[in-house]
Amino acid sequence: MSRIPRAGLRRLAIALLPILGGWSAAAAAQVEVGAGISLTRDNEDTPVVAVAWLPEWREFRGGTLRWEIGAMHLRGRSDSSYDNDDDVSVLHGGLRYERPSGLVAGFGVGVQSGWTEALSGDPQFISTFGWRWGRFSLLARHISNASLHQPNDGETMLQGAWRF
Repeated sequence: MSRIPRAGLRRLAIALLPILGGWSAAAAAQVEVGAGISLTRDNEDTPVVAVAWLPEWREFRGGTLRWEIGAMHLRGRSDSSYDNDDDVSVLHGGLRYERPSGLVAGFGVGVQSGWTEALSGDPQFISTFGWRWGRFSLLARHISNASLHQPNDGETMLQGAWRF
């Protein structure tokens, strides 16, 4: 996978500042960023970062359904016993359900950039279960291709997330 040079990332961030600066507080409240750890076969771990846009769609059975459009990035494992040394990014879309009690559940479908034995082909299915306290959430997430491609180790992660 090709990497964007740091100078390119800086230019991209500077170009996005006017757009992001024009966001209202309500729009910013729909953005969530997260970080945590992901595990695969033999409990091999790697850091994971995530960002999602979660606009409200509708009320449903005492809770709120939200669209979830996001991306996750998992760093490759250089010391892996398996072929898991590539970085993988997953762009995904789906739904998230949030109860006033704090319960969070979601499901989505994504496409990936990069390849490992853990994440070995499109589509990837993302399931989420967790709890939310105000702006902070603790989420357990799983990404897998549902055995459409082999190998199908998948990634299981624990993320802390902050909604603006």
